Amino acid sequence: MLKMIGMEIKQFIRTPLWMALFALTIVAAIFLPRSSLTDLSVVPGLVYFMMVMSLLFSIYGAEIARMEINNHAEEHLFVTPKYALYHRSKLLYWLTLSAAIYFLFYITVMAYIGITYNNITKSDILDSLLYTVLCWFIPFFYSIILGYLVYRSLPGIYSYLIMIFLWFLTMPYNSMLGFIPQTLGGWLINGDPNMILIFSSSPLESLEINKGYYFQRAFMFLLLISAYTLVMYRRDRTKRNLAIATMVISLLIPTLSPYVPYITGSDTLGQAVFQYNDEIQLNTGYKVNQYTFHLNHGESNHYFRYTVDMDIESQSDQISLALLEDFQVLSASLNERPIVPTRLGNVVQLELPERIGTLHLEVETRTYQAIGPTTLQLIATSAWYPMNPLEAMDPYSQGVKEKYEIYWDSAKPNRILSNLAHPSENLWTGVAFGPTLLMGEFEHEGHLVFPRYKTLDRIQRIQQGVEDIFKDNNKKYAASAQLPPNVYYVTTFYGMQANPDEAYIYPNIYPNEDILRVFYPQKKGER
Repeated sequence: MLKMIGMEIKQFIRTPLWMALFALTIVAAIFLPRSSLTDLSVVPGLVYFMMVMSLLFSIYGAEIARMEINNHAEEHLFVTPKYALYHRSKLLYWLTLSAAIYFLFYITVMAYIGITYNNITKSDILDSLLYTVLCWFIPFFYSIILGYLVYRSLPGIYSYLIMIFLWFLTMPYNSMLGFIPQTLGGWLINGDPNMILIFSSSPLESLEINKGYYFQRAFMFLLLISAYTLVMYRRDRTKRNLAIATMVISLLIPTLSPYVPYITGSDTLGQAVFQYNDEIQLNTGYKVNQYTFHLNHGESNHYFRYTVDMDIESQSDQISLALLEDFQVLSASLNERPIVPTRLGNVVQLELPERIGTLHLEVETRTYQAIGPTTLQLIATSAWYPMNPLEAMDPYSQGVKEKYEIYWDSAKPNRILSNLAHPSENLWTGVAFGPTLLMGEFEHEGHLVFPRYKTLDRIQRIQQGVEDIFKDNNKKYAASAQLPPNVYYVTTFYGMQANPDEAYIYPNIYPNEDILRVFYPQKKGER
C-alpha cells in the first residue's frame, strides 16, 4: 500500500501544473487580503480562497478518474487481488495530499501573520487549527472524492459542469446566498455553514466548532465513502449491499442527530429599545423578592431552556411580565396552581389565583440570536427573563435590585462571565439589577468586559469615544451624566442599554441616540 501511495505522490510531483495551481492559490490568499490578515481570528475570512482550493481538488479528482478511464486501469486491476488494495491506497493518497496542501496553506497564513504582526498566541493556534482542520482540510479531501465520483459516474465534458454545479451548492458561498434551505444546506455545506452570520449577527461563533460540525462531517464521510464503494464495486453484490446500507445509515444522521451544524436567524440585530404594543394595559403593581433559575443550554443552534421561580407579591390579580417574544412560556403556575399565560408580543399577561407566592415558569427559546451553540449573551437589561415591563422599558431609571440564584450544569462553566458571585461550579448568586451571563471568548480588564476578537486597544478607543459623547452632552445640556461603573461590550443588539451599575454597548458603533435616550431623556426635544 505504501508503495502505491509513493507512486501516486511521484506522479503528482511530475505534474507541475497542479503544484503551480495550488501554490498560486496559497500566494493569492496571502497577497490579496494582506491588509486584513492581522491575526488568526480572521481565518474564516479566507473562505473564498478555501472555495477555490476545494474546486481545484474536485477538478484534480476528476482528472484522476479521466486518466484511469483512458488507460483502462480498472479493467486491468479488477481481475487481480490488488483491486481493493489499489482503491484503499488511492483514498489514503488523497488524504495525504489534502493534508499536505492544507498544512502548507495554514502554515503560510500563520507565518505571514506571525512575522508581520507578531501577535500569535497558543490559544489562537489551537482554535484556528481545529477550525481549519474541519473547515479546510476535510473539505479538501471530500472535494477530491466528489470530483472523482462525478467523472467516474458520467465521463465526459458534462461531468465538469455537474461537478462545478455541485461544488457551488455545497460550498460556504451557498450558505451566504441561501439557494438551499439552511436546515438542509447546513448538512451539505463542504466547509463552514455559518459564514454570513459569523461576520454579522453572531461574530462570537467565529472559529468556534459546535458539536453539530462533527455529526455533519461524519454524515458526509459515510455518504461519500458509501458512494465511492458503490461506484468502485458495482459488480460485487456483497460490497454493493454494504454500501447501500451505509448510505441509508448516513442519511439518518441529519434526522436523528441531537445537534445541528448550522445557526439560523437574521444577519442583522435588533435595536436596544424594548418594544411593545401601546394598546396593551400593563399591570405592573407587583414586586419580585427573589429569582431562582435552573438553566439548560442545548448547544445546538439557539436552543436554550430554563425554569424560574419568582417569589412575588402583587397588588392585583393580574400582572404583566416583559419577556422577549423569542422566549416561549411552556408552563406557568403559582404555588403549584396552573396558570394559562397570554402572550401579547413581548409581554406575557397572567391571571393570578393568589397575590402572594412562588410563580413558576418553564421557558424555552429556539430563535434568540444572542444564544448560539457555543456562545451565549444574557444581559441584565434585556428581557430574556421575566421582568417588570417598566424595568424593561427603562432599566436605568426603573431598575430594581433583586436577589438571584442561578443553577447551571454548563458544559463550559469556566468560560462564563457574570455580574453575580460564583461560589461553586454550578451556582451564580447575588443581588443585582438583573443577571448577566456571558459564555464565549470574552476578556475582562478592570471594569471592562469585551469580546476577544476586539483587542483592548480598540475597546479603549471606543470607550474614550463614548466618554467624549458624554462630555459633549453634559456641556450642551448643563448636565453631569456619566457611564455606569461597569461596561460590557456585547453583540446582543445595536446600540446601548444601561442600568445604574452596568452599561451594555454594541462594540462597532457609537450609540449616540441611545445615550440621549437613556441618560438625557428630558433633553431629546432640544437637539
